[in-house]
Amino acid sequence: MAAIAADPLTSSVMTLNEIRDMTIEMFEGEERYLPQFRGKRPRKVYPVSIPAGTKGVEVPLDPALAVANRFGKLFESR
Repeated sequence: MAAIAADPLTSSVMTLNEIRDMTIEMFEGEERYLPQFRGKRPRKVYPVSIPAGTKGVEVPLDPALAVANRFGKLFESR
């Protein structure tokens, strides 16, 4: 599931929940060809609902993105 989710083409058109469901379906459909994975498939998970009235908060920028952003600003100021 992680390899499929990491594929940029798949992740650009599907949510993680859809990718997980597709992976489960693929394991079920190909079970007879993949005996080494019998009983080892991703478990079904359900989305977490966000209660009405919940307010978002500022989230700090990822350090790697902060560095890239800073280098971009330095490059523009040259």
